[in-house]
Amino acid sequence: MDRSSFGSSRRDAAVARAVPPEAIAAAVDPFGVSAEQWELIEGNLFGASLFPYLAFLYYLGKPEVQMPPRALFGFKFLLAFVFGTIPCAIFAKLRYDDILANVDWLHGPAESLLTITNLFIVVGMREGLREARRDDGGGGGDREGKKTVDGSSVGGALLGWSAFAATAALASVVAGAGVAYASEAGTSASTSTASLLSEVSLLFRTHAEPANALSLPTWIIHVSSLIEWLVAMGLIWEYADVSGNQAYKGLTWGMVPCHASGIAACTFHVFYNAPVLSAVVATQAGLTVVGNATCAFAAYRMAKAAGANVAMPWEEGFEGFFVSKRDDAKSRRDVAEKSSGVARGEAFDETGEPGLFAGASAWRAKTTMSDGLFGWEDLSTAWSRDSDAVLIAKLFVVSTGVSAAVKWGSLGVDFPFEPSVSLAFFMIFAPTALNVLKWNQISADERAERESTR
Repeated sequence: MDRSSFGSSRRDAAVARAVPPEAIAAAVDPFGVSAEQWELIEGNLFGASLFPYLAFLYYLGKPEVQMPPRALFGFKFLLAFVFGTIPCAIFAKLRYDDILANVDWLHGPAESLLTITNLFIVVGMREGLREARRDDGGGGGDREGKKTVDGSSVGGALLGWSAFAATAALASVVAGAGVAYASEAGTSASTSTASLLSEVSLLFRTHAEPANALSLPTWIIHVSSLIEWLVAMGLIWEYADVSGNQAYKGLTWGMVPCHASGIAACTFHVFYNAPVLSAVVATQAGLTVVGNATCAFAAYRMAKAAGANVAMPWEEGFEGFFVSKRDDAKSRRDVAEKSSGVARGEAFDETGEPGLFAGASAWRAKTTMSDGLFGWEDLSTAWSRDSDAVLIAKLFVVSTGVSAAVKWGSLGVDFPFEPSVSLAFFMIFAPTALNVLKWNQISADERAERESTR
């Protein structure tokens, strides 16, 4: 391709951008910060968030922590999402001179890697709970005769989905021009389910859907990620009771800012990625840094409570990466001793000593709908008897319903077309405050229950 044809292609791509240039030029940032400056801040924050996350994985991977293997793999798989979105974002900038969020065909496959991550964590924690209850002598969910799906088959399906998503994204990058100009070529998807739903929504909409609106599959990916993260938080809280390591509950608390970061991303999309809300994207990046740091601190406490060596790699000359067979055998014996203590009804508090808690969560006072604070995380309890496959199917159905309501319901109101920074921040932090209130109430109920059993 010669330079002239490349330049022409770039100009054509710029014309085909989802967001008109005049809309970008007309946007006025309330903080007086240019879009380029916000992009620089956002990029630096997202880059900085990687370091606490690596520390989080370092502590979480300590054998004494006993993080269920598939859940641990899920947390590690998040790195695939992080590094998978980078080339997609670069391609969107070079090919369309636009942000990734405005290139839906590329945005969806990239974000699906986050959904895969969360599903691995959910499935892994459920496996860990079943295993811990079997070791505890309770028989887990299997004692009631329910059927469960072999974790390897579920994991294989999730890996297959992630491989498909990554392959689809790569193929789309290679053949992106054909996808981008499909509408100009007269390609129609009027027979698709999404198109039929769109036709039905015409009865309720008062606004035309912008060209850069997220497609239904992309919305499903975003919504399901938020719900799955909350379900994972509930499962981790429950695993603290079953395993006896109460420091696990600190990880649930540490995951709250990460969930707020996901809400920030969805809020930005609700307002159709309005450039005037660039501060929201920077806030998302900042919440990611905070969330990764709080998760790292929580994992540190989990490792310390379990009796693991919590020195950083450079403090021990990186010897922690080269554990001898003798040390590894000792670690396994220590873990086995703690597990047997849990099976006897003991539990370990934050210091690693036997505490006052019942290992099988006999005293657990979980907040329910009757308390007025029933949340998505309670789905882990409500659907605990379902197999992994059924749970994933239910999550998909719920996510689809919520996504359709958000996508087409927003066309019937005015506020998504009148972007407001203050409203966007309210949409981010009001649900986060309710999330914090919910876990705080659960903690208070459990403290009260402990006091009553003394």
